[in-house]
Amino acid sequence: MRPSLCFLACFAAGALAAPTWLDDIYDYSEEMASFLGEVSKEIEKVAISATTCDTSKISLPSYASNLPSPSGLTPLYVAVGRGTQNYTCATSSSNSTPVAIGAVARLYNATCIAANYPTLLEQLPDLAYKISLPSVEEDALPPANLDLLGHHYFEGTSTPVFNLDTTATQQNGIAITKKQSSVDAPSDAVKGSTGAVPWLYLTSIDGTVGEYKSVYRVTTVSGAAPDTCKNMQSTFTVQYAALYYFYGES
Repeated sequence: MRPSLCFLACFAAGALAAPTWLDDIYDYSEEMASFLGEVSKEIEKVAISATTCDTSKISLPSYASNLPSPSGLTPLYVAVGRGTQNYTCATSSSNSTPVAIGAVARLYNATCIAANYPTLLEQLPDLAYKISLPSVEEDALPPANLDLLGHHYFEGTSTPVFNLDTTATQQNGIAITKKQSSVDAPSDAVKGSTGAVPWLYLTSIDGTVGEYKSVYRVTTVSGAAPDTCKNMQSTFTVQYAALYYFYGES
């Protein structure tokens, strides 16, 4: 697999200062400064010319130890998911509680960042959450220039689907999954205005195309529903970002 390493070179010159062009695009922040600082450290340690990555080096964040282990399986992809968690309300009063009806997100390929730069990877969901998706779907996701890997959506309201067949030439399969377990996001998760959605462990079910066996949703940013439906519409969305780890039999 080919990594998205060009972002390292692109940011090298300005990693230790606040590049003025970021002010308008990203509303330059402490989070962006931290990201660029980590980039500068990685530039000192690795060769920018690297063109491949060893996916066996990929590991889940330590907090994911609260979920079942992917023991015996091989990491296939890691993606930054950016989109919305979707909810419905019976009434717009405090007597109603939002009900989850799925999610819609684009998935961007962060596999080689996960293998080579795990510290940077953990910062990407927060950055992705704070910027808009590219208006042209096929365009890369800034600031790390991540290529589109696929799409996440639901069949009905309870079956998460990860479609990694994006073009006629990029056919990476489809993981159709079922939730097996979850844990609340850690206390230091970026919560947005309503809180961070839980971390999940999902397993593949019939209909899956490819060697996918499990999917983890981790490092979640925002996405949770408000506590009640007070002043909410009958259907509404909450922006979110997360990391998705795909495991299977290689």
